[in-house]
Parts: sequence; structure tokens; C-alpha cells
Amino acid sequence: MYATEAEVDVLWTRLRLIEERVRYAVAARRAVDPDPDDPYRGQYLTPEAVERILEGSGGLGLPDHEPPPVPPTSELGLLTERFGLSPLDTDLLLVALAPDLDPRFERLYGYLNDDLTRRRPTVALALELCGLPAASAARFRLSPGAPLIAGGLIEVTEPERPPLSRVLAVPDRVSAHLLGGTEPDARLARLLGEADADPT
Repeated sequence: MYATEAEVDVLWTRLRLIEERVRYAVAARRAVDPDPDDPYRGQYLTPEAVERILEGSGGLGLPDHEPPPVPPTSELGLLTERFGLSPLDTDLLLVALAPDLDPRFERLYGYLNDDLTRRRPTVALALELCGLPAASAARFRLSPGAPLIAGGLIEVTEPERPPLSRVLAVPDRVSAHLLGGTEPDARLARLLGEADADPT
């Protein structure tokens, strides 16, 4: 069984809102970048770039926003309810999910991360795309005990990096679920098969 077209539309509608915020962030970054088309961007820092970093206030300067409510009967709405996600959690999940549903986000996130090899959102980028400063207390929505992480909806990878530079990824099973896939996680499929075969 797969999600209905209307349920998938809910997901795409929310992703379009994320895309608008990414567009705004890219425009803001390009506006202050003296050489936005540099093919070696992110691989070196010129003395001018270092000065710009030191003089800048940090962040993307995105305006705060109020995410629209999620229809409660959609896959996203049901997931939000089951895991007790806040509107911010839902936005963080969608920011992390975007590259899995639209490959353009990989390149855009690489640009915004100032490192084209880092094609998923970092903790800092995800928070900024949600209209929050990277150093805000909202970062704890991505701590081990928070619903997104404890529930296995998002994985924070690259633990050797500083917390704000760690990368967010959505497990394939979660992506599939949001698109209406009902197959059990491959790690559980064998156990479920054994349970079905149990004659007791």
C-alpha cells in the first residue's frame, strides 16, 4: 500500500516551503559573496574571505517563520502525532529529508555549507533554514533524547565534528514511510517472518 496522491501532495507542499527558504538563503549568501561562482568554493579561504567571516554576524539572516499546520490524517501528520513532534521538529525533519526526495537540494546544501562535498544539511544549516540562530537552544531538538533522534526519524552523523557541523540524515525507512511505503524495516522483516511462522 502506498500513500494517496493527496497525502504525497502534503509532503511536496511542505517541501516547496523548504525550497523557498533555501532560495532565500542562497540569494543572501550570494549577495555577500565577492565571488559566488568560484568553482573552488569551499576548498580554500582567501584573506578577504577570512575578513568577511570575522566581520560578519554569522548565520543566513533568514526571517523567522511560522510553519503551517500539518493535516492530521496525512502520513506526515500521523508521524508527527505518534512521535510527539513539535512544528520545529517537523520542519527539521523536512529539511533533512529534502535531498532524499529532490536531488537539487544536495547541491544547494553543498553551496550553503560552503563545501560541495557536504550535500546534506548540517545541524547549523537546518536550524538556520528554520529561521533560528544556529547557537540557539533549538539545537537540543537534535539531541539524543529528543523525539526526532530517540524515535530514529533523523540520524546525526559525523560525531567527530563539532555539534553544529554534524550532518543530518533521514533513514531510508522513514523516507519510504512518508511516501506511503508500508514494507517493514529490512532489519525487522526476518523477525516478523519468524513470528508469522510461530505455531503457538
